[in-house]
This record gives sequence, structure tokens and C-alpha cells, in this order.
Amino acid sequence: MEEDGQEDISQTSEPNLLEIVPEVPKRALEIFARLWQLETWLRRMVYVELRALKGDDWAQDLPPLSKSFDADKALRHMPTPEMNVLSYSTLTKLMEAIGKHWTCFECYFPPKDILDAKLKEVFQIRNRVAHFRLGHSDDLPRLLQFLRDVDLGFWNFCTSYNDARPILPQSRDKVTEHLLPMDPLPWGEIRPHEWAQVGFVDKSLVIGVTVNVQRRPWVEWSHVDGEPGFLYDVRLHAQDGRQFNYKRLLEDTKAVHPHIVHILLDTLGNSVRLTIPAKVGSQKVIELVERFVEVGRYNVSRQIAPSARSAEKIATEWPEYVVGPKNPLSFLDPDMPCSFFNV
Repeated sequence: MEEDGQEDISQTSEPNLLEIVPEVPKRALEIFARLWQLETWLRRMVYVELRALKGDDWAQDLPPLSKSFDADKALRHMPTPEMNVLSYSTLTKLMEAIGKHWTCFECYFPPKDILDAKLKEVFQIRNRVAHFRLGHSDDLPRLLQFLRDVDLGFWNFCTSYNDARPILPQSRDKVTEHLLPMDPLPWGEIRPHEWAQVGFVDKSLVIGVTVNVQRRPWVEWSHVDGEPGFLYDVRLHAQDGRQFNYKRLLEDTKAVHPHIVHILLDTLGNSVRLTIPAKVGSQKVIELVERFVEVGRYNVSRQIAPSARSAEKIATEWPEYVVGPKNPLSFLDPDMPCSFFNV
């Protein structure tokens, strides 16, 4: 099967790495893969919660970009997309950030004293595999047990990111009220205190805008505008059979990307989801959404026909804040129980 002019290589057999390099212990590869999982998701967790807590000042208390960043970017013939300070932070620095803002993270982890004790083993296991030592036969089982201990916490983190809800009535919130004319199927009060989306989708809009809000698990529902712990969860819909040109949309909005937590691309190419810290204030949120709508009108077409593959590829070419449709941050919600780390 071919898609977008590319040959489907999903059935192509790849050589077994252990056969090519037989002296590498299988256990070492498994440990490395699990540590990759753990640290990648720790970075995502710390990034999201600090953005929700502090808005644009999220990295204020983190160490600045390190020499590792400078050395990486100096290799201009081998460019990499990572730009987030957390992508160049050590596991120790990640855990220091979590400890410093423990109230934002305690809902995801075992009690702090137990977590610290378990992490001492994880740190040592990491050092062993990073410095190409054989390690102990219990390294992998202990690492897997740690992943089991935090598995539900990471599931809660990820699913809470896809558990947004509308603010009703819309007049309660400046962002929701201001952007309501752009909503192609707004909520309406059908009976006192009972709301529903009824009627027909307004296809006269080139770009429709739906505004929801997600609450991070460490805060209670309250006033949202300007408050820590909330993210506006905004979806832009290309209306009437149109699709976004993701590449051009991203390039043309690049100047405002630092104010946005994530730009999430869709499988079908007909929507873009933005998550924006409520901490930056309603006026800033409105400006950001309106900028995307303005640019989006010139970057939609009925002839693009993108695919999940192309959207995923585009996401990998951009910094960490652009998320493809295969990333669980894009789709995993509370109605999808699973083992997060498959352990």
C-alpha cells in the first residue's frame, strides 16, 4: 500500500540489533528503552505542570540551557528539533524541579520519602547503563517495578490533558464569551441549568473555534482567567471539507509559539488544538487564538489531503511543543483505561 507517494515499509523486515551487535546484553537495551520512556514522560509532565502553574515564566527557576545545548546546536550539519530546556536537563534536575513544586506533582507519585528512596536505585541503574557497565541482574526488574509504581500517575497525568470541558454559561469567562461567535455549534441552555449542543453546524465559518478548559489535578475548579492550574483547550476546525496546511500554518505562527503549551495536530488534517495557560490572562489568550484563526484562513484548502503519517512527520520536525496524532497527549482520555508503560 502506498500513501502520499511513499512506499509502505511497515512490512519490511529490519535486522535484529542483537544479531548485528551480539556483545550488547539484551538486558542493557531493555533498560535503556525503559529509561527513555521514563525520562521522556517526566519531561513532558514537568513542562505541562510548570506551564500551567507559571504561564510564560515556567522556566524561570530552571537551570538555563546548558553546554549540551550549545554543543548540540553547533552541529549545523546534524540539526535536531529539541529546544526545550528540559530536553537538556539531567534526571537529577528534573527531580529537583518536581521536589521544588511538589504540590503540583504529589498526585502522580508515591509519598515523597518512598519516591526518593526508589529513585536512588533508578539513578544508579541509569548510571550503569549510560556508562556501558554490565550492571546487576535485578536492574531491569527493579526499574520495571518503579514504572509499575508510577504507571497510574502517568496515566492520570496524560488523561487529564484530554479531559477539557466548556465553561457555561459562556458569559462567565472572557475568553469563551469573546470567541463564542466563532463556535460552529455552541452550547445552549435547553432548560434551566441544562446545556446541550443542538442545531446545525455553521459552515459559513472558514475556521470554527471551540473553547474548553482543562483543570490540572492539583487545583480545584474555580475562576479560570489568570489563575494557575488551568489551561484553555482551544480547537480550530477547518470547516466545510477544508484541511489545514500544517507546515505553512506552523511557519506563519512561529512568533507566538513560545506562549503556547502545545500545538496538537490531527490525523485528518482538519483541526488544530492549542493549549494555553490561563495564567497569561484572557486578553493574551484571545490574541493568540485570533492570530491562529487569522493565519489559518490563508492556510486551509480542500486539496491538501494530509494523512496521519504526514502530520506525525511534521510534528517530529518541530520542537517539543508540536505534538503529532500518535502521541498519547493527543488522544488518551479518562475513558481509555490501560497500563501507561505497558508493565
